[in-house]
Amino acid sequence: LGADRPALTFTQTEVQTFFAAPVTRKALLHYKLLRGLLSAMLAALAATIFVGRFTSPRPVLFFLGAALAMGTLYLHGTAASFVRAWLVSQGRWGSAVRWAVVAVLLLAGMGTLLSTLRDYPLPENLSRPFAVREWLRDVLDAPGPRAVLWPGRALVAPAMARSWEGFLRYLPASLALLVAHYAWVLAVEVPFEDSAVAGAEARTRRREQRAARSGSIRVGKVPFVLKARGRPEVALLWKNLIARRRMGSGLVMLLSFGVLGAVFALVMGDTRLFSNSREFLGPMALMVALAMAVIGPSAFRTDLRMDLPKLELLRALPLTGRQVVSAELAASALTLGVAQWVMLLLALVLGVGADDETLARWSTPVVLGLLPVLPALGLAGLFVQNAAVVLLPAWIPADSERARGVEALGQRLLTLVGTLVVTFLGLLPAAVVALLVGYPLFTVMGRWAVPLAGLAAAGALFAEVALGVAVLGRAFERLDVSEEQSNEA
Repeated sequence: LGADRPALTFTQTEVQTFFAAPVTRKALLHYKLLRGLLSAMLAALAATIFVGRFTSPRPVLFFLGAALAMGTLYLHGTAASFVRAWLVSQGRWGSAVRWAVVAVLLLAGMGTLLSTLRDYPLPENLSRPFAVREWLRDVLDAPGPRAVLWPGRALVAPAMARSWEGFLRYLPASLALLVAHYAWVLAVEVPFEDSAVAGAEARTRRREQRAARSGSIRVGKVPFVLKARGRPEVALLWKNLIARRRMGSGLVMLLSFGVLGAVFALVMGDTRLFSNSREFLGPMALMVALAMAVIGPSAFRTDLRMDLPKLELLRALPLTGRQVVSAELAASALTLGVAQWVMLLLALVLGVGADDETLARWSTPVVLGLLPVLPALGLAGLFVQNAAVVLLPAWIPADSERARGVEALGQRLLTLVGTLVVTFLGLLPAAVVALLVGYPLFTVMGRWAVPLAGLAAAGALFAEVALGVAVLGRAFERLDVSEEQSNEA
C-alpha cells in the first residue's frame, strides 16, 4: 500500500547540485538514508523529551531504543516504496503480484485474529475494572498474534526496557531488524532520479501557485463589519482575524485527537470512568489551556510573522509603529485567549480533582486565577515572538519563508530556548506582584485570594507588554525596507 514511486525526495537545489555532479546513484541513496536516519534520531529526541519521561524510567534507554525503531521504520518505508515502484514497472504482472500479496497477508491476519477470538472471547462483564485491558493483553499474548506481532515487539522493546540488562537483551533483535531493512533497501534499489526531479518541480510549482494566490484570497464570513470610520489599526485586526479563519481548524483537530486518545486510554484503563467522565475531561481541559500558553505563541501566527513580507505596505499605512505592532499582536492574542478561556471555563464547570477533597476545594479559585493569567502569558509569548521578528528577522523568518528540513531544526531549537528564557524573565516581575498582593490577602481570604493574585499578575504582564509594544514600535519604524528586501533576495 502507498504511492507507486520511490519515497526519496530531493529539493530543487539538491537536484541541480547533485544530479549534475559526478555522484553515483548509490552515493545519493546513502546520502538520503543518512539524512533520514538523522531525522529519525531528532524525532526520537523530541519523543524522549515530551513522551519518554512519562513512559520509561530510563530516558536514555528510551532515546536509544526510539532512535533504532524510527530509523528502522524509515528504512522500511523507503524499501517498500522501491518494491512498489518496481512492481509498477512490471506492468499487469507486477500489479497482480502486488495485490495478491496484500490479499494473502490480509487473509492470514484475519484468520489469525478470528482463531484467537474463538479462544479468547470478549468478556461478558465489561464494567469490571480493567476488563478490556486484561482481555486485550491475553489476546496479544496468544501464540498467533504474538508471532505476527514479533517484529513490532522487537522494534519497541529496547525503548521500553527498564534497565541496561533488559536493553542489551532486546538490542540484538532490534539491530537485526535495522540491518535487515538496510540490506532490503540496497537489494531492491530502483532508479529514483526521474521521480525526484518530478517531485522537486511539482513542489516548486505548488509554492509558486501559493505565492500567486496569497494576494487574492477569497474571504468568506467576516468576524465583524469594518466601518468606514474609526481607529485605523482595527483594519489590521480585522484582516488578521479573517486570516485566522482561513488557517483552518487545526486547534479543533488537535482537541478532537486529544479527546479520542483520552477515550481510548479510558477504555484501556477502567470502563467504570465512563459513568463520570468529568473526572478526566476537567483536568484534560485544564492541561490543554496550560499547554496552549506554551505552544500557542508558536502556533498562532497571524501577526508580524505573517505580514513581514508585506513590510513595504505596512510602512506605507498611516499608522505609527506602535499602532502596527499592537494591531498585529491583537488578532493572535484574541484567538489564543478565547481558546484558553473556553478550556478554562470547561474545566471550571466540570471541576478539577472533584474526587479529592483537598483538590476540590482549591479547584475553583485556581481556575478563576488562571482566567486572566493564561491569556496574559500567551500575549507575552506572542510579544517575544514578534519582537524577534522585528529585531532579528533572519532568525525568525516569516511564514512564507520558513525553512524546512533538518538544517532548520537547530535554529528553531535555539529560537525556542531564547523565547522561553525571555518569557521567564518577564514573568519574574509579575510573580513578585502576585506574591505582594496575594500573600497579605491569603491571611484574610484564604484560597479565594488566588483570583485576586492572578489579576495582579496579569495586570503586571499586560503592563510589561504595553511598555514593550511602545519600544518595539519605535524599532519597527526604523526598519529599512530596502535592506529587508535585499536580504530576502
